[in-house]
Amino acid sequence: MMTCEQAEALNAAELARKQRPPRRVRPTQQCTMGYGYYSDSQQPVPALRLRGRWLEQLGFTIGSKLRITVRDRELVITVVGEE
Repeated sequence: MMTCEQAEALNAAELARKQRPPRRVRPTQQCTMGYGYYSDSQQPVPALRLRGRWLEQLGFTIGSKLRITVRDRELVITVVGEE
């Protein structure tokens, strides 16, 4: 059960989220697919690393649960519960 303080903190966080100014639209970026290795193989596999404060600004905070949807040559990454 949620305490009064937890409920107040949740309400304050929700209010702060609603009062944010619109986010700046980032221009489309390009990068090169990297590679990595599985621990039991010498065969390289495709690897992609995204990092930066811009992820946090878009709601991808440390510890967030993500949903990755695969489409034809496209990945859509969504924070679970933030739709």
